[in-house]
Amino acid sequence: MTVGNPEGRSNGRFDGGRAMSILNSLEESVSGKPAKWARGVNNLATSGAALAISIISSFWMVMNKHESITDELELKHMLFLLAFGTTSFLLVWTFLLSTIKGTIIKSRSSAILGLIAASSIFFLCDWLLGFVLVEANWGIVWSARVQLFAGHEMNYRMISDSKENQMWRLWSTLALLTAVISSAYGTSEIKTRNFVGGFFLLSIIAVLFTAYPSYRSYDPEGPITRFVLVSALGFASFLMTRRYCSSREEYRINRFKRYLALLGVFTFFFSIFVMNPPDFVVERGWMESGLEPALWGGLFVNLILATAGGVLGLGIGVILAFGRQSELPIFKWPSTALIETVRAGPMIAWLYFAKYLLEDVIVPFSDADSIMRTLLMFAFFGGVYTAEILRGGIQSISGGQIEAATALGLNPNQIKLTVILPNSVRTTLPSLVSLLIGLWKDTTLIFIIGIFDFFKIAKDLNTSDLQFALDILEPLYMAAFVFWIIAFYLSRISMGVERKLGLGSETGGERT
Repeated sequence: MTVGNPEGRSNGRFDGGRAMSILNSLEESVSGKPAKWARGVNNLATSGAALAISIISSFWMVMNKHESITDELELKHMLFLLAFGTTSFLLVWTFLLSTIKGTIIKSRSSAILGLIAASSIFFLCDWLLGFVLVEANWGIVWSARVQLFAGHEMNYRMISDSKENQMWRLWSTLALLTAVISSAYGTSEIKTRNFVGGFFLLSIIAVLFTAYPSYRSYDPEGPITRFVLVSALGFASFLMTRRYCSSREEYRINRFKRYLALLGVFTFFFSIFVMNPPDFVVERGWMESGLEPALWGGLFVNLILATAGGVLGLGIGVILAFGRQSELPIFKWPSTALIETVRAGPMIAWLYFAKYLLEDVIVPFSDADSIMRTLLMFAFFGGVYTAEILRGGIQSISGGQIEAATALGLNPNQIKLTVILPNSVRTTLPSLVSLLIGLWKDTTLIFIIGIFDFFKIAKDLNTSDLQFALDILEPLYMAAFVFWIIAFYLSRISMGVERKLGLGSETGGERT
């Protein structure tokens, strides 16, 4: 008895018709449908000729590129040549398909767009990867890896005297932040293997970045050990949270998420506290004195300022949004005045205000230095824009929901916190995340007022060592990549939250 093959499988034999169908689909996706003379019997010949010529041409281009790079190929050169060969093959193949198969006649717009896309990919790869893998001298970045991420003072104390090493303050913040983020992923719908794979890859990158021997001015054993411990804490937090959520009722999981959110806010204040403990804590001997905010620097400052704009700004924005909607003049007019005043000026103007004028305003109440005043300004700047975004969400709430909440016996404050605010956040979440990404990018402006943040240090790196005097672009490209990757990560998180809240459907409001 012969068993049929309903799924169309070839039982291990080569299926020429299916392979040709896949090749035709690829060709049409690249340059559109072919002309009549390239169909039927001539289809295999024209496709084979296009592939063969493309492979030979790309191989010839790679060999010519090899001669212009170096006689001794390193791994980075081989990676560049592989990418160059792939993109050159795509360019030649697209050009041949549009000519010998006549796609430029049959599908003119598709063929032209395919040629433009292939040309753009080829020239972008040749320029960008040529700089990154061949021309750039990344020694300037390796030599300043600590001060880029922790600032000049942290770097100086770490390499000068182990007793003055203050990196433990950043490590404690990183450990707590990793536990919170991993636990948050544990409450999400992400698959365990996806989180473990991504987190493991991130940990490997961090360890390799720390252990890379070029221009290293510290003993890597301690940082690598701490990275391993922090990674283990992240894995444990995720697995314990995932196990807890898999065996608990939904109301318990929601309560746990609220606790995580509060812990995330606590992490922000903890990072500031542990970096510079208050005087009364130091005087009682509970902690040793830390680093004054004026000595903070590197990526840490950018993260702190962006978090202030997000965390503190959200709290200020909620108060201002409800204040502006209030019917009481004592709340309405001050909220409106603050929103319109701060929103009327650009961020750079308020940064100069925080550096030179705000000190005279808050001196009777606080002796905050320039970074803390800048942090306060970021919080208010983010808060007023958050207030306006939330006000649009509040105005979109239907009166029926408020009437239903009133009929259930909720007081005005309960209605605001349990009905109006959650629904307004849900409808304005994309705008809120866009604001957070904008604040994250705006942190680069603080270099103008002399704060040594990540961008400022990267910009001035070539002046710190004569051997890197001409290497100006490398640290700037690296800074641009770091800012982009964090902004991209925030956008991915936003999309995941939107899906979970049901923003992609009309019936997802109850998930809020």
